[in-house]
Amino acid sequence: MFTTTADFFNAARPCVEAFEAFTQKHNLSGSIAPDHICYKCDSVESFESIRALFEHESRYVYQSIISGRRIAIVCFKEGIQTTLGVIAYLELSDQKPDASQKEGFDHIEAYPVTMTYDALVAQLAETETVIKVERPHHTTDDVMLPGGFLFRCTKGPLIEKIKHEEMS
Repeated sequence: MFTTTADFFNAARPCVEAFEAFTQKHNLSGSIAPDHICYKCDSVESFESIRALFEHESRYVYQSIISGRRIAIVCFKEGIQTTLGVIAYLELSDQKPDASQKEGFDHIEAYPVTMTYDALVAQLAETETVIKVERPHHTTDDVMLPGGFLFRCTKGPLIEKIKHEEMS
């Protein structure tokens, strides 16, 4: 478990490096923007502990119930620097109702800025196995990176989706 936000950011580094290597391999610099990093918790205690770490170390925390569990969106004060820009948000997911979720970093979600979503997915599909994941609240296209971490394509910033759907 993390005792400081610095511990959390240090633990995220290998995932960020995998994300950067993938985007460099596919020459995506300038074409996509990183949106958020996701951390999934395997218990209520883990979720509450990590959320508490960021309560006073973030710009804000917004929490909602999505698919029967708590999801907290943390807006980092500084963000995580990547070669494609700053990851400004953490998506922190509580354990699923069926208790099937494993603890750890799950994905970095990115969206296109100079091409269409379909063009991004098509470009990746030329050399990668891209899996469309349809959920009631969010459809994405995912590529599994070494170590089980996901590169997740989305159509736009998560915070805009939240503002549009959750806060209106």
